[in-house]
Amino acid sequence: MNKVDEMNGLTCLGAGTFPLDNLLMKHSDGSVETIYQHVGGTAGNVMSILAWMGWHTLPAARLDDSEVGLQLKADLESYGCDTRCLTNTPDGGTTILDIIHKTGRDGKSKTAYMAHSPRGGRFVNHRFWTLKQAQALFDSLDKMPDIFFFDRCAPGNILLAELFHERGVLVYYEPNEPIDRNFLRAVAASDIVKFSNEKHSDVSFTDEYTDKLFIQTMNEKGLRFKLRSDEWIMVLPEYNPHFVDGEGAGDWTTSAFINEMGHHHMLSFDKIHQPNVYHCLEEAQRVASKSVSYMGAKGLIHH
Repeated sequence: MNKVDEMNGLTCLGAGTFPLDNLLMKHSDGSVETIYQHVGGTAGNVMSILAWMGWHTLPAARLDDSEVGLQLKADLESYGCDTRCLTNTPDGGTTILDIIHKTGRDGKSKTAYMAHSPRGGRFVNHRFWTLKQAQALFDSLDKMPDIFFFDRCAPGNILLAELFHERGVLVYYEPNEPIDRNFLRAVAASDIVKFSNEKHSDVSFTDEYTDKLFIQTMNEKGLRFKLRSDEWIMVLPEYNPHFVDGEGAGDWTTSAFINEMGHHHMLSFDKIHQPNVYHCLEEAQRVASKSVSYMGAKGLIHH
């Protein structure tokens, strides 16, 4: 794989979800075609995309030692990730996410999702860092990353966010959970919080903070952001007439935004200002728009 950019010296450590994306196409005759099987999930995609963009990425994952768990590690390495913070142990967890593309009776394309475990379970089988493991992981680092990224408000991830935040590392949280106590703890420990209007349409919780950058994606309408105590500002999307698949567009938005922040030396919160955020998000939407021309969350890399 050829990296499209070179960001020597910049590091992102990421914790959260690293399932195996099993992309399937169900045809009208009932047959099912496997398009690809690659590491996915929000954290998995962001770590892979940033590595392809030239970053030094450290996926921090607790995977099991099944064949699929080992494949996920190999996938991350093939994208250029440094897997020293990844474990494959019997008490780890691995999830397979079937992403099934099909055509509905109305003739429109539809996508269905089904999660299961390689060892027979029919449910999501993620394993996140315990508090003890998170502390040990942090203590093992010989150098602080430029950014800590996480996509689940598990206690170990929150502790890592707090520890990194105390050391001046920029913390980026992309939640996939409802607003509860742990969600708000994760927000409090973060500098940047990006979420979708589908999962979090009520943004009133953001009014409690004056030291964050909030980004809310709004599908085909684009996205908007709120920096510190400022009002929400809209950033319009870039239309792509060659749309194929929207899977992973949000992860490309995140990755391209982080990459642009690196280009503009915005990797500490005091250097983040409204005009720069707007420019970086415009570029992020441009890259995300390009990504939907291809099938799969990382189709842009493979093409």
